[in-house]
Amino acid sequence: MSEEEGLSRKIKDMLAMWRRILKLSRKPDSEEFKLLLRLNLLGFTLVGSIAYIIHILVTVVFPAIRGG
Repeated sequence: MSEEEGLSRKIKDMLAMWRRILKLSRKPDSEEFKLLLRLNLLGFTLVGSIAYIIHILVTVVFPAIRGG
C-alpha cells in the first residue's frame, strides 16, 4: 500500500467514524442541557480559580518571599 493510498484510507475511515458519531448523537433535552451547563460552568470556575491562585503565587507571594 502506497503512502497516498494509506492517507486516503485514513481519511475515509475518519469520515465513516464521524458519520457513525453523528448518527448516534441526539439533541439533549432541557434538563440534561441545564445539568451539562452547570457542570461546565463549575469546571470553568474551578480551573479559573486554580489558575488565578497560581498567578497570585508567582507574581506576588514568591517575589515577596525572595525579597524582590
